Amino acid sequence: MRMTKIILLTSFCLFLVACGDNDSAPAEAETWSHLQSINFVSESYEIVIGNMQEVTATDGLGSGVITYSSSDESIATVSGAGSISAHALGSVTMTATKAADSKYAEAAATTNVTVIPPKTQVISFVSTAVSITLNTTKMLAATGGAGTGVITYTSSDANILTISPAGLVEALAVGTATITATKPADSDYLEATATAEITVEAEPVPLLPPVISMVSSGNARATISWNATGDEATLSLYSAKESIGDPANYASLSAGTLTLDVTSPFTMIGLDNGERYYFVVTSSDGVEESAGSNELSVVPQNPLNDTGILFSANATSGLNATCTQSIDSEGHVPQDCDQGRDADTTLAVSKVGTGVASFDFSKLASDGAVLAEQTAAWSNEGSEAVGTQWSCVKDNVTGLIWEIKTATGVHSFDEKVNWSNRALLAETTNGEMLCGLDDWRVPTPMELLSIGNNGRQNPAFDTDMFPNGKSQSYWTSLPDAGNAANAWTINFFAGIGNSKTKTMAFQVRLVSGDYQANDTSSGRYTVNEDGTVTDRVTGLMWTQCPEGLSGIDCSVGVVTTSVWGASMKAARDSTYAGYDDWRIPNMKEYQSIVAFDRNNPAINTAVFPGAVINFWSSSPKAQAAVNSFRINFTKGLMEAKARTGTVAAQRFVRDAD
Repeated sequence: MRMTKIILLTSFCLFLVACGDNDSAPAEAETWSHLQSINFVSESYEIVIGNMQEVTATDGLGSGVITYSSSDESIATVSGAGSISAHALGSVTMTATKAADSKYAEAAATTNVTVIPPKTQVISFVSTAVSITLNTTKMLAATGGAGTGVITYTSSDANILTISPAGLVEALAVGTATITATKPADSDYLEATATAEITVEAEPVPLLPPVISMVSSGNARATISWNATGDEATLSLYSAKESIGDPANYASLSAGTLTLDVTSPFTMIGLDNGERYYFVVTSSDGVEESAGSNELSVVPQNPLNDTGILFSANATSGLNATCTQSIDSEGHVPQDCDQGRDADTTLAVSKVGTGVASFDFSKLASDGAVLAEQTAAWSNEGSEAVGTQWSCVKDNVTGLIWEIKTATGVHSFDEKVNWSNRALLAETTNGEMLCGLDDWRVPTPMELLSIGNNGRQNPAFDTDMFPNGKSQSYWTSLPDAGNAANAWTINFFAGIGNSKTKTMAFQVRLVSGDYQANDTSSGRYTVNEDGTVTDRVTGLMWTQCPEGLSGIDCSVGVVTTSVWGASMKAARDSTYAGYDDWRIPNMKEYQSIVAFDRNNPAINTAVFPGAVINFWSSSPKAQAAVNSFRINFTKGLMEAKARTGTVAAQRFVRDAD
């Protein structure tokens, strides 16, 4: 080891001598240079096929030129300046070589180049299923995509919708079309598309309220109808005792009520007679509610006064002074005096005015004001100031206003006319504006019957309220449908209707006001599925067929006829259609279903089929020991017949509510 070191040192010394400055020695050429290095920025590159990319090597201290080569020129070639062209998928090694110069040795570097296919890109719509309303626009631009291409749009059906370059859709017709967004390919990315299905819907039909109308009003009820609003709509009825305005505020109004899911026609019950009610209807699609309909108002009134009969009839011997246990057979059998307003012992304190039995009248001055004094008796020399004269009487039950007869002048009780001149007094009275009114007219039979007091006769009316009246016939406005020579009168000796020759001379007592019970057309009634009929004006429910008959046209069976007492018991004991409060109708209830414009029978046979003429009423005849009234539907006349010697059919009635 030591010897080796000596030899190396000796050699190094000889080398230094040779390198010394010896002018006499010849020069020797250099045989190596300094080392240098070059490199690529990255060890590998990806180039999309068909593209070119500059991939150059850097550094190297020498002055030699860098040249490039590819390990497989079928995949990628490289120019002398380092520009790589990608021809086929695959990988190659790119070599950069820097030539040696006088000082530096040659240097080389390599990198891996992979030729890849074009890249995918994705564009999309926020939603692929969109609804748009006809004749509107909606921005539906697609987004995304890494390439440089500009997105364009097409519509599958330009008749249904179009789309602008910015993605604004315009709906032109009802239907469905597909919009396609396209982002074109570029040097790195493939083409991208996205689609969305667009449904153009018809313009929504505005949610409109119905138009409502009053069909009828009556005893504590009002019936309203409206136009159709579409099968999908549900209807709500708002009511109150003051104008409704905005239905949303109904609960703050007097008697404000909301009734949901109503159908036309709709009868609202439980109203206070004599009070004004307001009605509005809205429609709803389950999400939105329309504005309110037109507003209606009405004052419900009971069209039927009670008969005024406060006494009972004994089944075998005549009249009882009071209405107690009148027919004893397996318990009390109710009759006229047991039922209705006349039987209500609490009614007297709730009357607006005064009157016998359940009648409720108010005396009016010539200007229509209610007299301050209501109990003073009439005097032909009296005055309205002290209440001993009055011009009109208001019936607080029916709402009708009646003319009062005087001893002299236009309204004299001695003024009589034949039927053809019956309207002359109304013309004069309207010009006079009696009691502030200009709608005076000749009353119908039902209207005139309403003030009859069948609890007395000769005369059969309240003489305290209707002074100067007579126990005679008064003309009505209707002719006799069965006899062209005759017209209807009401005879106030007994308070029943008569048919009289038109050439005869009778008084006319005028009336003012609306009366719903005159119309006996089918629209007034509801024919129920259980064999009963509901009168939407009077609030009464009737058996559709006479007792003993059944079927849709009352043609099955044999009609039951019996004497008066047995008829009353049959009603008491009936449980027809599940009800146990049936009764025989009183004479005014029966008269309410008389169709005075018909004859033989004088009844609406579409509602009340069955050719039966005579029916017992529950009303005994005043001052007649053995008679009660029955109705003859040939004309609709009430007849007094012996209770034990006469048979008649039965039709039952009850209060519907």
